Amino acid sequence: MGEIRLPTLGYFKNGNGYLGSAGALRFQIEPTQGRDCFPLVLWQGPFSRPYAQEIGRESFPLDGDGLEALKRFLAEKAQEMEAHPVFTDAETTAYYQAKKREELSPPPGE
Repeated sequence: MGEIRLPTLGYFKNGNGYLGSAGALRFQIEPTQGRDCFPLVLWQGPFSRPYAQEIGRESFPLDGDGLEALKRFLAEKAQEMEAHPVFTDAETTAYYQAKKREELSPPPGE
């Protein structure tokens, strides 16, 4: 698996978030506006965040060392997930289908 590339520290210090993937690992660095950290959410692909179960949340300091630690963490997590996926393909698909049914169902009382 190749190196995980992320935007520069300045990009994040300007309050931006970022979505990425590495193998089966999907991640979102949530917008950093007003924060002193990189808030990170992890899930297993192939589906996007609204249709997948979170497998973790982490936080890293919003500085150069924190950005490097974040990159290392993501690389390690991606390798770990490739070797030992958290969910089977059937489990990820079943969760996706349940979320889609929920999304398409009329609100209670209608």
